[in-house]
Amino acid sequence: MTYPLELREGTKEWDTHYPIRIHRNRASASLKDDVILSLHWHESFEIIDMQAGRAVFHIDSHPYEAQEGDLLFVPSGGLHIGYSTEDGPVEYVAIVFDGALVSKPVHDPVYDRYIVPYLDGRASLPVKIRAEEAEEFYLRPLVREITSELERRDDAYQLVVKHKMELLFALLARRFLPRKLAEKRPTTRNAEPFKPLVEHIRKHYDEPLSIEQAARMVNLNPYYFCKIFKKLTGRTFVDYVNGHRMNEAERMLLHSDLNVTEIAERVGCGNANYFTKLYKKYKGMPPSQALRS
Repeated sequence: MTYPLELREGTKEWDTHYPIRIHRNRASASLKDDVILSLHWHESFEIIDMQAGRAVFHIDSHPYEAQEGDLLFVPSGGLHIGYSTEDGPVEYVAIVFDGALVSKPVHDPVYDRYIVPYLDGRASLPVKIRAEEAEEFYLRPLVREITSELERRDDAYQLVVKHKMELLFALLARRFLPRKLAEKRPTTRNAEPFKPLVEHIRKHYDEPLSIEQAARMVNLNPYYFCKIFKKLTGRTFVDYVNGHRMNEAERMLLHSDLNVTEIAERVGCGNANYFTKLYKKYKGMPPSQALRS
């Protein structure tokens, strides 16, 4: 279902390499029927962890009553709103994340079997998991560990959160993914035309390639090309190309005698300053540090 753009949640741009945010929502003196979550939608997934009080969340027109310990999973594009169902304090944590957070840039058949069905829309996460079940299958403790990491922001918290999100999806698949769906190979109909393009990027990563040029290679207009490419890879086209270039740059930094300027030219970034900025964004360190490692 398509919802009005005016209800789309207005948020700042994602960090494309770490697309996850957390919101802790508290109402210390909520009244029955108070709105505790305004009506909106977004293209991201959302986990709602009820931590105090009682509420009802309408997700895609279906009401789900929630109390302490319950988990709700809002699907990508799902219209949702929440109301308190009693007087008193209400608290919940909302974890909003893009599917790219738990996607993989390389082929992994086990990953494709259990996690990709949730990312490409072939399977839906259960909207509500009751507190007892969330505890029994380690889902609620895991969500709260993710919350703690996101709020404390200790060193390398991004890696810990990504790992725990992948574990969360794996546990959800173990509990809820229909066996027939897990055993069914994902369709490759939409992927086939993209294989020559991906091979071109792999071989010619040093050459400029615009979205318009790439779209023509698969006979799509740029809008649908971008949409399908992200659905197939979990990343935008520009993000995918830059990521591949930085992977190649890392290989050269570690296994060749080329200097930073030479490597920048080899991967299609003629400007060494731009290359340094890009490398740091993707690898978390300047290329000069990789050279010393």
